[in-house]
Amino acid sequence: MEKLLTRELLPTAFARFRDLLEDDSLDVRVDGRYGDGDRDAVWEVRTARLTVEITVRGFSRFTPRHVDQLIGELSRLRSQSILVVAPWLSPRSRQLLAEQRINHLDLTGNGQIRVPGLPILVHTEGATSDPFPSENPRRGLQGRSVNGLVRALVDHAPPYRITDLARVAGVSPAYASRTVEALGSERLLRRGANRMIEEVDWSRLLRERARHYSLIKSNRGSGYVARAGLDRVVRDLGSEAVRADSQMLVTGSYAVREIVTVAAPAQLALYVPDPVTFAEEHQLLPADRGANVLLLRAAHPSQLTRARVVRGALHAGLSQVALDCLSGNGRLPEEGEALIEWMEEHTGQWRSDNLTGD
Repeated sequence: MEKLLTRELLPTAFARFRDLLEDDSLDVRVDGRYGDGDRDAVWEVRTARLTVEITVRGFSRFTPRHVDQLIGELSRLRSQSILVVAPWLSPRSRQLLAEQRINHLDLTGNGQIRVPGLPILVHTEGATSDPFPSENPRRGLQGRSVNGLVRALVDHAPPYRITDLARVAGVSPAYASRTVEALGSERLLRRGANRMIEEVDWSRLLRERARHYSLIKSNRGSGYVARAGLDRVVRDLGSEAVRADSQMLVTGSYAVREIVTVAAPAQLALYVPDPVTFAEEHQLLPADRGANVLLLRAAHPSQLTRARVVRGALHAGLSQVALDCLSGNGRLPEEGEALIEWMEEHTGQWRSDNLTGD
């Protein structure tokens, strides 16, 4: 396990810990010492009646994968409570640590600390992105090409090999291997002893990808007002001419409402090959405000794959609709969460059980 037991990390973290917990009104005092064996340090929280030892584990770089290692070590630790300290903890790492009720604190101010037997619960927030990036950072879920890989992982249930995943996602095996390794370190998927992908946390994967994607910015979205009304545009989408063009897809609220209803859709979002031409053909007026049509030029071809025919019109695949909603504005994120909830309850209706024939 990667640890940093230097002059900087533990003393700095201890000073933050003490500032957070010491309280004259509750007569709380904090002391610390270096540990031994599995304990990098032991910090004590004392009152007049009780002393609680907290085992400290220090990491120079903590990843979600370390949570599994910590869980395996908890039974060996003599303390009732454990505290993870690191220069920075990612949102995903903090989420997993909180789920296991493991205290944590980083040097940017992110922290969650409970002290057994004392009325102490501390939650603080710091940096949401790494202020200490490595010289060779993993891109993970950033960039356009990763979209195809994410959708393939979501749309197809494992097990499968990296080479087959790369083929379906339209990326090189080397790129797929690097990205899968990064996703594994974030505990978004799991590989077996034979290196095959055996499990994908697809709902969390969608949410994490949405953090690095923007419906409007990534796809250069443009707002318009439909002079003839949205119903007219929707009817036009069902014509044979439009159905023959696989690059013209419904997404966003109008796509979600065919699955679950959150609220009446106020805006029609469409992937189109040429927004200007589409706007002219359908009598759409450019609008900076009050737009009820959003025209998008897909940032990557994978956003248009595995489309569905709904009431005669082509709709984006469910995993893409979920991404678009989660990364949109207004009510879209709420609709994206409602769609994911439906997908979790009806996995057999949309997720393929293999990669063949894609």
